[in-house]
Amino acid sequence: MEKGFIQYVALIVIVLVIVFLSQGGNLLNLFGKGKTFTFINGAVQKGQEYLAKSSGWVADKVFPNIASEVEKRGEMAKEGIDGQKEKITESVSEKIKNYFSGVTNSILHPGTPQNCPPAQTPAGQ
Repeated sequence: MEKGFIQYVALIVIVLVIVFLSQGGNLLNLFGKGKTFTFINGAVQKGQEYLAKSSGWVADKVFPNIASEVEKRGEMAKEGIDGQKEKITESVSEKIKNYFSGVTNSILHPGTPQNCPPAQTPAGQ
């Protein structure tokens, strides 16, 4: 299997070399002396123009949409967090109230079975 794969790769390389060498005259015209830099400079200028246009479009169209969406989501998150804070506060205050109620009940009614469960004695005593 590897031998066949290597043969196919070698065949593809040979075909590409033949195609490249057959275009030698045309390649020299395209990238002749001084033409390479003109070609590259033109491409760089076009790229800069597109970049300037796209950055303006992003600043005008995309950023306002993102900013409004972030603001909206931030308000929703803040409301959710505030709701969770309220639930936690209520839960903690209810537990504190129940604790002190139990302490008060055990002081006012000592010895009531529900206030103080009987002590467990070790087996055999």
